[in-house]
Order: sequence, then structure tokens, then C-alpha cells
Amino acid sequence: MSIASRLPSSRPPQKPAAAPRPAGGPVPPRRQGPPPGMPERRRHRRGPLSRLLTAPLPTAKLGAWLAPARRGASRAAGAVLALLCLAALGWAITDAWQRRLPSYAPRHRAEALCFALASPPRFTPPMTIEPGAALVRGRFNEGTPPVLALREVMHFDDPMTISERTRRVGSYDVATVWLRMPGPQRHLLVVGWMEGSDLAVCSFRFAGETDDLTPEESLWGARLLSRILVPQNFQPGSLPAVRLRGGRDGELPTFGPAPRS
Repeated sequence: MSIASRLPSSRPPQKPAAAPRPAGGPVPPRRQGPPPGMPERRRHRRGPLSRLLTAPLPTAKLGAWLAPARRGASRAAGAVLALLCLAALGWAITDAWQRRLPSYAPRHRAEALCFALASPPRFTPPMTIEPGAALVRGRFNEGTPPVLALREVMHFDDPMTISERTRRVGSYDVATVWLRMPGPQRHLLVVGWMEGSDLAVCSFRFAGETDDLTPEESLWGARLLSRILVPQNFQPGSLPAVRLRGGRDGELPTFGPAPRS
């Protein structure tokens, strides 16, 4: 036997021939569905909500629709920013101008209440009311009723008294008295309270023409009292947080009738 007969053949192996189809027979159809023995799973038709959630968004159309709105919003934002800048500039100029004017703090609680009536929002009755404030120091014993202290200091008696009342406001007993006074401004509203041994007094003179109070005086006197007789104004150890800025002539602002436009 020769050596060449023992070497493997260099030709590629031949594929086995396919089994011959039966001549003239029909081709069996390809089976659809799951393999034999497994249940068939049917697909249900999607509802409108499912189609809406899974459908691609029309971004191009949305961009075209929203473009005018974006341009309008940009213009509005620019206008708002410009207005805010102008408002901030105006506030800074006003604050700098006000700081040039002298500022006054109240010396005691009675004066602070008069300051509160002239502070914004300013008390604007239709008639002129002349205010006054005083503090009588160390003249009374602690616990003295404010009405008795007022009578001793102001020397008024029963014929002069129109009405008299004492109420609890914050930490103090506050007396309010309407008096008949001689002169053109005949009616005086007095507010008094004790701070230890000191008597604090606020007075408000109305230009009444009769012995008795007019309905208008009674109304605006009650409104004045409701403005100042609040618990936060009568806390021991602290005064109401009010300050007044004087004008260029040094005069302090006052309350009274609103200026006519």
C-alpha cells in the first residue's frame, strides 16, 4: 500500500442528500400557534386609553402650538422684571430720602399711643382732635385706681363728668372719662392708667358746641379708643413699636381729617 493512499482526502465532505419529496403531493401547511400541549394565549385589542398612553407624542405639532405662548411669556417676564427693578429703585430712593429726615421715638406709653394714631394707617376722623400726653411720676401709691388718680390730678368733679368707665387692657386697668370743659373745645376724652406709682394720661379735645356729646363725637371717640386700647399696647416693660419722622421743618405728623383731593 502506498503512502498517498493513507493521507486524508483534500476534498470537502459531501452533504447528505435531502430526502426526496413525494412527487405530486401537497406541501403540508406550517403550524401556527403554540407548540402542542401548551395553551394558546390570545391578545386582546387595546382600548382608547392604552392607545393614548403608548402612542408617540406629536412633538413637532406641540412645538408649533407652544411657540407663540413661549414668545408671549418671554415678553411678559421681561416686562415684570423691568417693573420690579423700577419698584426696587423707587423704594431705595424713598428710603434714602426718609433717612435724611429726623426720627422720633416716644418717651413713654401715653406719648406712644398718640404717635400710633398718626402712624400709617393714619387715624382720619372728620373733625379736628387736639391730642395730649403726660406722665405724672411717683405721686401715688401702687394699686391706686386710675379714676381716683385722674380726679386728683385734673380736679374734675361729677358735674363735669359726662361718662366714666374702667376696663382691663393687656396688663393694665385703663379708665376712660368724657368731660365737659370751658371754652370753644368743650368735650375732652381722657384715658388714664397706673404704671406702678406713675399716672399715664392721654387726652383728646373735641370741638363740641353743646353740653352733651353729639352722635358723631361719640362714634369717633369710640373708634379712637378701639384703635389705641389694644392688648399689645399695654404690655409691661415695652412700649408700642412706633416712630414718627418729622418734616423738613421739624414738625411731627398728626392725625385728623383726611386732606381734600
